[in-house]
Amino acid sequence: MKQGLSLIAISLLLASGVASALDQSGQRYATMLASGGPGTIQRAGEDIYNTGYKEQAVMDVAAQALSEIYLKNPTDRDYAQATSWLCKALGNSGNGRYHDLVQTVAKANVHRNTRKYCESALKALPQGGVEQFKAGSVDLAKVRDGGQVATAAPAAAPAKPAPAAAAAPASGKKVDFSLVKEGMSQEEVNDLLGPPTNQKTYMTGKQFQPFNFAARDVQRTEYLYKGVGHIVFSLKSAYKGVYRVLQIVPDPSETGYP
Repeated sequence: MKQGLSLIAISLLLASGVASALDQSGQRYATMLASGGPGTIQRAGEDIYNTGYKEQAVMDVAAQALSEIYLKNPTDRDYAQATSWLCKALGNSGNGRYHDLVQTVAKANVHRNTRKYCESALKALPQGGVEQFKAGSVDLAKVRDGGQVATAAPAAAPAKPAPAAAAAPASGKKVDFSLVKEGMSQEEVNDLLGPPTNQKTYMTGKQFQPFNFAARDVQRTEYLYKGVGHIVFSLKSAYKGVYRVLQIVPDPSETGYP
């Protein structure tokens, strides 16, 4: 067995006897969560929450990060937001394995907004009937140093015909829309697919809505991949400046031109 695997990966291997590597998104989230910096951890929590990612091996890394960060500097805005997003991500998993940890955080001396988010996340986590996550069971240092986080492989499924090779952009990187999920950030899509053939940005009618106080979806950007299709990003909030995937439209006839 290779060195560098997190302890949770090892436990998964022992439980199933078989393991496979995480997909690119999962490995990226795990590395970000293990970074130790509140800003990067917050971004990972947001991405996990917005994409609905639920792979337990990665969620265990998130749980370990939460256990180490929530009392580190609870009055600091960056740490408070990182803690809040980790609670939201774990709650969104619906996995009761994280109930006790999130409950502990919700009852701790954390920022009142953080407590609110953690209490809300706790409602989505069933209590009992599953082994609880134990703080210290994941070695974030090993993950941070490049250790691969493994996941239990699913039962074998009937073989499917190999999909036709997707067109590649100017960077030469293969464009595979199956890697992209709604809610992913624009930066993550850049990492997964490389730059598009072309792109365009435009305003939406929501900029004129008087009660759109968060300034959500007032602007969109489209990535055009020649011979593959296009991806539409929505500005999550004008105050944050983060674009997230709204639509994924495969279209082999896409010209790549606006």
